[in-house]
Amino acid sequence: MYQSYDRNKLVRQVRELLESEGLEPLAQDDPKPEHAAMLLLRSFGIDPVVDQVEALKGAMDRTWEESDEARADESRNR
Repeated sequence: MYQSYDRNKLVRQVRELLESEGLEPLAQDDPKPEHAAMLLLRSFGIDPVVDQVEALKGAMDRTWEESDEARADESRNR
């Protein structure tokens, strides 16, 4: 039986759960929460998926210049 789940939804739900327990989750770069969510889902035999509409909305919220600068900063910090 094929099973899939949105990895970004899982990250949001986990963040909300942790906050409801009084914790202050801070996203890390290694591993990124999205990558960790994919690994967790796969460990339970569930295929991680991405909601393409939400991904497009997120991409449209930033200009290409902002995305370019973020990638440049990321590579400088390695």
